[in-house]
Amino acid sequence: MDQVNHQDNINASEYGIIWSQYVNDSMSRCVLRYFLNNAKDENTRALLQFALELSETHIERTKQFLIQENYPIPIGFTEDDVTVNAPSLFTDTFKVIYLQIMAIHGLTRYAGATSVCIREDVRKYLIECTSQTLQLYDRVTTLALSKGILSKPPILNNKQKVDFIRKQNYLTGWFGKRRPINAIEISGVHLNMQKNMVKMVLELGFSQVCQSKEVREYFERARKLCKRHFHILGVMLEEENLHIPRIFESEVTDSTVPPFSDKLMLFHIATLLSAALGYYGEALSMCQRRDLSADYARMNMEIALIAEDGMNLLIEKGWMEQPPTATDHENLAKD
Repeated sequence: MDQVNHQDNINASEYGIIWSQYVNDSMSRCVLRYFLNNAKDENTRALLQFALELSETHIERTKQFLIQENYPIPIGFTEDDVTVNAPSLFTDTFKVIYLQIMAIHGLTRYAGATSVCIREDVRKYLIECTSQTLQLYDRVTTLALSKGILSKPPILNNKQKVDFIRKQNYLTGWFGKRRPINAIEISGVHLNMQKNMVKMVLELGFSQVCQSKEVREYFERARKLCKRHFHILGVMLEEENLHIPRIFESEVTDSTVPPFSDKLMLFHIATLLSAALGYYGEALSMCQRRDLSADYARMNMEIALIAEDGMNLLIEKGWMEQPPTATDHENLAKD
């Protein structure tokens, strides 16, 4: 019997990546169109336009991949999920910070996706996405610096020297004298604080405009948890007299007109909370002090539970689109 050649078929990993990117970029397109429509600063508008063009290009490219493979196009998010002309819910200042953090999410996603892709055209496409997102990150960071709104990581002003760790108490942290937090740990703390800050701002704004009481209560719960995690991470820096990132909750306006559907807002928050699992996990893997590791482990469990609650609420509302799945042979055998 001749063997079937699957060399040119998109594999399951590639299919999942393309499917997810279509859904995520359809959401990004809605958010960016709304942000662009009411942005006042010209430099911010230019960056939002660039980001919007990237999302629209990615939607078309992923759609073509799916069509070529005779796979269905996900519903994702459409015109029904955005009111472009709604009053501004966030200031231009927050939009710049939002773009920067979303660019970081994109870079993480594309790098991970490329590592599991085999087919050449898919690999080249994802490498192109990475290059474009790097350009977006570079431009938005330059703009944030020029506006003085970028929270820079702390600077170590003490004299550094090359040395080796000589005692195992370097890893301790619960009892006795603790060593100062190191630069690698500071990096993880600062990045996770920035990500929590963006979620806090979105959760505040979204709870102000969403229509469903259940969804509003979920946003309020998630915001309280993110604020608590922001505080826990902040203490790690403040104990060493290091500054913490700026909070942008004052950049939410007083608008109560919903710019997005509850479905889009809930999906956005639930997926950001789910993504936090990876960033907490990475920071945990770099921790070399037990008390910091314990904090990350506890926060990871708490964020996993509330992210799951968000996914369950999406399912309950009929808003969770099912990703591609393997054949359920057991159920087929019962038919």
